[in-house]
Amino acid sequence: MLKFIRHNPRKIIFEKGSLELVGREAARFGRRSLIVCGRTFARKYGFLSKLEKTLSSEGLEVYIFDKVEPNPSLETVESGSKLVKANNIDVIVAFGGGSALDAAKGISLLGVKEGSIRDYLYPYIVEEDTIPLIAIPTTCGTGSEVTKYAVLTDTQLRRKCVLVGPGIVPLVSILDPVVLEVLPPNLTAYTSFDALSHAIEAYLSKLSTPISDLFSVESVKIITNHMIGGYKGSLEDKTWLFYASHLAGLAINIAGTIMVHGLGYYLTTHHNIHHGLANAMLLPYAIEFNTPVAEEKIVNLAEALGVSSGDPLEDARRLINIILKLRKDVGIPLKLSDLGVREDELELMVSIAMKYERNLKNNPRAVSASDVRDIYKKALRGAI
Repeated sequence: MLKFIRHNPRKIIFEKGSLELVGREAARFGRRSLIVCGRTFARKYGFLSKLEKTLSSEGLEVYIFDKVEPNPSLETVESGSKLVKANNIDVIVAFGGGSALDAAKGISLLGVKEGSIRDYLYPYIVEEDTIPLIAIPTTCGTGSEVTKYAVLTDTQLRRKCVLVGPGIVPLVSILDPVVLEVLPPNLTAYTSFDALSHAIEAYLSKLSTPISDLFSVESVKIITNHMIGGYKGSLEDKTWLFYASHLAGLAINIAGTIMVHGLGYYLTTHHNIHHGLANAMLLPYAIEFNTPVAEEKIVNLAEALGVSSGDPLEDARRLINIILKLRKDVGIPLKLSDLGVREDELELMVSIAMKYERNLKNNPRAVSASDVRDIYKKALRGAI
């Protein structure tokens, strides 16, 4: 029986030049603003000064927290929240990739809470209001501007952890394609693969719905058509990838992610492999593994891409080949071993992957430690 619950995202502005609207949007929430961003990008390319200018022009006081690292730590969130409390911040403006946006979500939550951010990690569900958050993504991936998730890193345990709940969904998201002009080819590719993985994982998820499937399929179609053009520098193609990432974010906000994320986190926490690259390396194996329990969906996705034979196994092969060709065309290697991952790490990899129960339980096919081991073995050799 058809059944679902959907939290609609808030105000979305998708327009070239829309960075100029940040001050106007922020002024609706108060007079004291905090910009949360990474350590170099926003300042290097002049975006930080633009944000300061548009906020100041609307009469807002501007504070800056530019300490967010890739794969933001719990400690970074704690540090940022202290700045919020010390200055009675009314509104947070997050500018950057998924790391900056996710850190800002944590800061917005802890800004109204006592204790440690650890107290609010999943399985805690953030239902309550947080500091109003305006999200400005700067990559073709994550979709964090519309999701109820914030992925953080526990550096002590070398483990990914997550905040979950509608309370951390940004109240306003501003997507200005101008920010993509300076996105380099490798990050265009990696973040696009992150979005592609989001779309396909949500599509295969146990929690998928007809609505999330609409977002997922459209996202996959756009990404497969525009990734190479975006990688080569076309702003038109990057703009479409930006939109596809947004759609994929809407999809995972409903359906979540599956085994690709669960298996990929080890690669990031233990080898510092970009999250999108980790997903790119594992996505084909997830399609192969899940096809026996998702035959109709595989055929439907292949039909949407114009490559269906009508046979699920053949269509899965064709989908995998599309992904492998995209990987090759953007310079992503075939084997995990090419990224420095070693065979003697295998048991540790399996042990850690099995701890990401939230992702594995969402997988359409039950995942055992033996299954994870087999997938990692194949990925190490590039056997796909």
